[in-house]
Amino acid sequence: MKARFDVGRPLAADTTQVLGAYRAELLRWNRQINLVSRRDSEAVAEGLIRQCVGAFDRWWEASGAELVGPTATLRMFDLGSGGGLPAFVWLVLLKERGVKARATLVEPREKRAWFLEHIGRLPGAPGYDVLTARWGEAAVAAITDETAILFTLKALRLSESAILGGLAVAAGAPPPSPGVGIDIVRFQPTTGVTAAGLAASLETPPAGARHGAGFWNFESRGSRLLVPAAATPDAARGAGLFVSRHVLLREPG
Repeated sequence: MKARFDVGRPLAADTTQVLGAYRAELLRWNRQINLVSRRDSEAVAEGLIRQCVGAFDRWWEASGAELVGPTATLRMFDLGSGGGLPAFVWLVLLKERGVKARATLVEPREKRAWFLEHIGRLPGAPGYDVLTARWGEAAVAAITDETAILFTLKALRLSESAILGGLAVAAGAPPPSPGVGIDIVRFQPTTGVTAAGLAASLETPPAGARHGAGFWNFESRGSRLLVPAAATPDAARGAGLFVSRHVLLREPG
């Protein structure tokens, strides 16, 4: 049976084709690199891709379209990329929506970093760089013309200051122009968590708070927990998303 990745809306034919090729490579290399569970791996791979599609649509509707705007250029960082989830899927979906994105997939394990580079050569794959290092321990290309920044984390737990401080260290100085919006999107369970509890454990500043990380300054615009609506197709297996937003301020004077 042909894999299906749509969750509540039809995907473009090109999108479906690229995601199908990506799924095939996940399965092809899974035994050597351990990218997804080996138990019923075909269904697992399809389910994870669908989960990422549903999560993207949820973020886009609640936060992403506002962050990107009609003319924004996006700088994306996926931390702990593993086998490319969610980064590869989200970049394909950003491309489907016509968003100009420059991405860095951060993965310290060499075999998985190799796999990320490998799938980046698939026909129709979105462009991105792979950083074989831990976040904040190696330099990335400077943030210059981008007007929005997106972080995604699926299987990695880092505090807000570790993420934003790592950005300042990795991208160097000077920072981009003040006013750049930043979304940090963490995949979370759909039950057993609350927005307030996550904000406390991840040290997310409350809305309006000004804070420094690394040698850059930010203002928090708050955070929220997004979960699939009960009536949606991915309600049972969808991912919760904890989304926090910040705005870059000027360097200390």
